[in-house]
Amino acid sequence: CVCVCCVCVCVGAGAGAGAGAPAGDPAAGGAVVQEAPSHVHGALPPSGQSFVVSQEWLRSWKDKLPLQPCLRLLQHLLPQVEHFCESSGVTNEGLVTEFLCGTTMVGLLPVPHPILIRKYQPNEYTNLWFTTYIWGVIYLRSQAPPLFDSNQIKLFTITFIDSA
Repeated sequence: CVCVCCVCVCVGAGAGAGAGAPAGDPAAGGAVVQEAPSHVHGALPPSGQSFVVSQEWLRSWKDKLPLQPCLRLLQHLLPQVEHFCESSGVTNEGLVTEFLCGTTMVGLLPVPHPILIRKYQPNEYTNLWFTTYIWGVIYLRSQAPPLFDSNQIKLFTITFIDSA
């Protein structure tokens, strides 16, 4: 089964699989398409119609997905896993998982972007914001016992504009 954005395409690999296998018949090796609800895809299909998977739709999604790290990882790990299974005669999924846990990927995946450290550069707007914030915190935390006369302090003003 291959799952691409909530649409699972399962291709049967039975003995009956071949050019004459009808699509949608898993026993004969055809493909079965299971759909997710249309709201998952972001747009509702027109009334009375269901979502239909097409090559164009798959291509458009495939172009958007960042598959290079996954493909590079598969190209590196697949020969190692095949060699491990053939040499050890392993058919147990747990043993393959243990083998993969002991395998290193150092130098294989792309290096992440470095974290940029920027120095704070004060300006008029950030100074105004910090000043207002700090005085607001001081005012709110000094209410019991009151250090300020709350009738004389205005943290902000409201201006009414008469529309008439």
